Amino acid sequence: MTVDLRLITAENFRAVVKLEVLPEQSGFVAPNVLGIAETYIYPEAEPRAVYSGDELVGFVLFHPIDRDKPAEGHCIVRLMIAHQFQGRGLGRQALEAAVDWIARERAVDRVRLSVVPSNEKARGLYRSAGFVETGELDDGELVMVRSVRPSSAS
Repeated sequence: MTVDLRLITAENFRAVVKLEVLPEQSGFVAPNVLGIAETYIYPEAEPRAVYSGDELVGFVLFHPIDRDKPAEGHCIVRLMIAHQFQGRGLGRQALEAAVDWIARERAVDRVRLSVVPSNEKARGLYRSAGFVETGELDDGELVMVRSVRPSSAS
């Protein structure tokens, strides 16, 4: 089953907000409702629901690195897979879908994300997907970057 990213709508909003990670992971990612709320403060932020087939499994939030300098690239600000769907490879698929979305929709050549330093599982996933640590910290999180080949939007 492939993973795809869909708009958050009136039909799936409550379900997206209810998605949670395991209690021991709650310090690694903010609640989805916060990510959705941030889109009102940062209108350039773009939330998406992560689906595996017809099943809602996660949430992702995108944001330009610098809205005044689009060539700087784009960020994956949040990425989560709900606890009941973890361990199935959906996080890796969601990460690739997010990178593909950025390359296609924003036509940039860099994708950036940050990770809590103690979140070794996520750091390993990001490294295995081609992200490299920059040595930079953003609000206490390690910054990682991956080069991508931009593609034109369809």
